[in-house]
Amino acid sequence: MKVMRHMRGLTLAAVLLGSPLLAHAQAAPPDAAPIEWNRLSPQQQAQLAPVRDQWNQLPPRRQQQLANNAQRWAALSPERQQQVHDRLQRWAQMTPEERKQVRENAQQFRQMSPEERARVQQAFQRFQSLPPEQRRALREQWRQANPQQRKQWIRSGAPAPKRPRGH
Repeated sequence: MKVMRHMRGLTLAAVLLGSPLLAHAQAAPPDAAPIEWNRLSPQQQAQLAPVRDQWNQLPPRRQQQLANNAQRWAALSPERQQQVHDRLQRWAQMTPEERKQVRENAQQFRQMSPEERARVQQAFQRFQSLPPEQRRALREQWRQANPQQRKQWIRSGAPAPKRPRGH
């Protein structure tokens, strides 16, 4: 099976197309004051629970962004709220290096032309439509690839997933 061309990285698309932490980057004023955890509403605290342990280390602007987003998330369906919560939890579990890479990927995505962004989004949609075992195989190949291989795959298309034995 020919796999998606011009992926720009599976993690790039996955994070950029749904990360609650990257959404609405301009929502908070640049001079935002720190927000104490106990000043958040119970609803905001529940939604932001995955980052509670890191809350005091977040810059005030990020705290404000997250608090604002948590208010918006309250209007989402329970299923969508769970998706946001899960993504926030994955973010909280990332290492500082992984978070840095996500931010760099986001910056690269924002600098792409509208056509390039559309191709990445289409590739991600194709990726999402693959059976779970193929998505897992592609993710694993991506994780094990060195930076040079990743750059090559980004330019020429992602590697074909290895077929499970017996197929």
